[in-house]
Amino acid sequence: MFYTHTEHTVAVPLPQGKKNAVQAGCICVMLSVAMSGLALSTLGSSILESVGALKYVSLFSILGALGVTIMTPIGGKLGDLIGRRNIVIVSGIICALAGTGIAFVHSVLLLMVLRMIVGLAQGAFTAAPYIIVGLINEKKDVPKVMGYLAAAIAVGGFGGSIIAGILTDLGYLKLAIVVPVIPLLIGVVLIGMNLPNKKREEKVSIDIGGILALVIALVSILLTLYYAPTYGWTKPVILVGFGVGILAFVFLIKAEKKAQEPVIPLRLFKNKEYTTLLIIGFLAYFYLAAMNTYIPIVSTRVLGTSTGLAGSLQMPRTIICMLLPAAAGAWVGKKRENDWKAMAIAALFAAVPMTVLGFTTETTSVFLIYVLLALTGISEGFRAVSITPAVQRTLPTEEIGIGTALVAFMTSLSGSISSSIYGLAYEVNTVSDAANVNNIRNGCNAVFLVAAAASFLSFLIVFWGFRPQ
Repeated sequence: MFYTHTEHTVAVPLPQGKKNAVQAGCICVMLSVAMSGLALSTLGSSILESVGALKYVSLFSILGALGVTIMTPIGGKLGDLIGRRNIVIVSGIICALAGTGIAFVHSVLLLMVLRMIVGLAQGAFTAAPYIIVGLINEKKDVPKVMGYLAAAIAVGGFGGSIIAGILTDLGYLKLAIVVPVIPLLIGVVLIGMNLPNKKREEKVSIDIGGILALVIALVSILLTLYYAPTYGWTKPVILVGFGVGILAFVFLIKAEKKAQEPVIPLRLFKNKEYTTLLIIGFLAYFYLAAMNTYIPIVSTRVLGTSTGLAGSLQMPRTIICMLLPAAAGAWVGKKRENDWKAMAIAALFAAVPMTVLGFTTETTSVFLIYVLLALTGISEGFRAVSITPAVQRTLPTEEIGIGTALVAFMTSLSGSISSSIYGLAYEVNTVSDAANVNNIRNGCNAVFLVAAAASFLSFLIVFWGFRPQ
């Protein structure tokens, strides 16, 4: 089925020059987000070591992730109410100031506060580029432009970590921290100068109760999931954390039913196609934590490679992620039926490599690891240009903002939940002796097989659930 007349409508029409400028701004914003995430991850230990607080590395990391997860759905809704341009400008400037501040403060408490602010600010605008390009382009062109955003993330992640490492080695730690702010400010200026601020004309009603319930639920559940593998799943503090999170979630549902402008409109979930896509999006990201966390462990502890070689294993994947998305997006945009095909390809090219990795031994070839991770780059290329455009096509224009933000929220949630599940699968196999090579191998293999199962489940849902719709 080829795209119909409705696929050629544009929610926010712009002159070609302004549209190009806005899209360039969106690319800069995503470049900055990727650079910032990898740079702060790479430099976290160096930043905290400079103030004698190396023991807080894990907390420094989780505060950023928590901030993004909390603010993504809230930022999506606020963008609908007060305007997408305003959200990008305000939260972008806050993020730039906080990110710069991390380079110059010498207090552990201030570092933690600023890291949380960076996460919250990024969460507020991280879905905005996907929403904006969906509003200023024809539906048939959205997948291709999503491909540009995916390529920007790949370039930013790869380049951000390399630049951060080189500058730090040269003694320019502060500069390494500040570099990601540059593309962010360029993006804010381009979007701010060229995108009209579409917002609700009537009086805005903020869902305070829903926001508070959402924050409490996410903080309780995500922190509990993060610390449960370390402290034990049956510890009273862990059980209380889950209990508080569940109660807050129940209150959130009740509050959203009554709210005039709910932060998470429950009516969205009556749309079967949209709900199916949320589940697919959640499962599509599930394998990433397994790959990013446990491949280096397998490489260094089981295969006996150097740390440098372990760090290079994702190089082919990264190159594919830079080059493939735009071409894949152009293909997806030709026919609507290509949506489900792209999602199926994404699921299989994650499931098969994870399955093979689940049978790693001490004699497994490092070259095979390179090839398997490169295949996941194909998965990422097709995932990036299929799920979000399909979501935007299922929703009316007034719900594209929060609908797209919830997709980003689900992917963030996927990372947190999968990390805890993988931690449990790994610990079950290593609890008797965490240093034993056989235990480490079995633990990592169990993680990869869980990731494979999630990806195969995603394929089944795409084929039997989404395709018929």
